Amino acid sequence: MRFMYDTRWALICCTLVMLRHTCSSCAPVAASMTLSFPFSCYKNRPISSQTHPCKRMNSNKRTILRMGGYDATVGGVDPSIPIQFFTLPGNACPYAQRTHIVFNELQVPVDIMEVSGIPKPDWFLKINPKGKVPTIRVPTTFDQEVITESAVCNEFLCDYSATVLGNESDLMPSSPIARAWARLLNDHCDAVFAKTQFTFLMNKDEDKDKNMADDMERALSVYENSLERHGGPFLLGESFTLADVHIYPFILRLIVTLRHWKNYELPNDKFPRVLDWFRACSQRKSVQDATLSEEKIIEIYTKFFEVDYSFGGLNQNKN
Repeated sequence: MRFMYDTRWALICCTLVMLRHTCSSCAPVAASMTLSFPFSCYKNRPISSQTHPCKRMNSNKRTILRMGGYDATVGGVDPSIPIQFFTLPGNACPYAQRTHIVFNELQVPVDIMEVSGIPKPDWFLKINPKGKVPTIRVPTTFDQEVITESAVCNEFLCDYSATVLGNESDLMPSSPIARAWARLLNDHCDAVFAKTQFTFLMNKDEDKDKNMADDMERALSVYENSLERHGGPFLLGESFTLADVHIYPFILRLIVTLRHWKNYELPNDKFPRVLDWFRACSQRKSVQDATLSEEKIIEIYTKFFEVDYSFGGLNQNKN
């Protein structure tokens, strides 16, 4: 199974370079890769992060696409930047913020497209019928491949960065045990912690607040225990990984929104490592460049409170 997984991603990543990476400096490299396709990107890695022309770009492009605006399904993509990243304006969505952090951390060239409008514009629904962000679109042999779900997008970007750009990164650990730990922590965030957080936040019955806060703290203790087990400063030890990326946007929103609406602060006596971890993550440039201000978070969540927003089912309060 592992061989099939690696080969599939090798196929996608190598095809990106050979068929659509049409900037003149890349063409000779793409041609040389066809002789040993699809395994050259894993064994020889002929594209170096130091020499790849697109890797030397100083900044990512950003295009704001609103309802009734530019049809992103037709042209308009810089051929030297083959990946499109669709997100909400200002990283309002914590799931899309995860992927934005990964783009920044790996320095993968990308055309960032901010999509607004409720419902989502028709042109975006043609790309992703679910209308969800993050969405990544990459060119392939015959068409364009659309990748969704933040955890899948982020692992794809790690593979793309390693196989196409030749970058070495600890963002996705190489150890099978560490990879399993990262995925287990990420699953806990999505299946357990996020639900307790948003259910507590959106609760309007003050008599239930204490029990809901206790539920949230029990879910959060998994991260405190992981930091203790692996020695910090990050969830799996010394390296910043996808496990940190996955949970960070939710801890950010927890700290800001629960302080504002519930007068709640994470207890330092219960979560000293989590609070130190949060400060360490917040100091990374990749995180700072993909974050939003406390004022913006409060502005966004004020609108959620007005409509008893469900957060995709995370808010489990009974209406």
